[in-house]
Amino acid sequence: MTAILRNTILVIDDDPDCRGMIEALAQIRSVPVLQAPDCREGLRVLEREHWRIKIILLDYFMPGMEPAQCAASIVARAGTAIPVVLMTAAVDATARAAELNVGRCLSKPFDFAALETLLTET
Repeated sequence: MTAILRNTILVIDDDPDCRGMIEALAQIRSVPVLQAPDCREGLRVLEREHWRIKIILLDYFMPGMEPAQCAASIVARAGTAIPVVLMTAAVDATARAAELNVGRCLSKPFDFAALETLLTET
């Protein structure tokens, strides 16, 4: 029986430049990236590709769904197998992550070393 290889990042962010920058950095490290411009599309991608996603990078605020509702839906659908990392430009990223019951966060603008570490974690 072949083991499932979770090797793909899912980036859910309404900013196409942010998604593109993360994908460009991931490509340098040969890490596949799936993108979604909003929470609803992110949930669809997560449902379809759950088996190969190793981490989700989730923007704090996007049009169409409140942050708490979005994060709760993503975390519930991801389950325990896929960590969710909140991305935010908010002053206290850790507080925002705690509000949403998301265990990890990444502040915008990104510290590229921290982002690279997330992309290459197994």
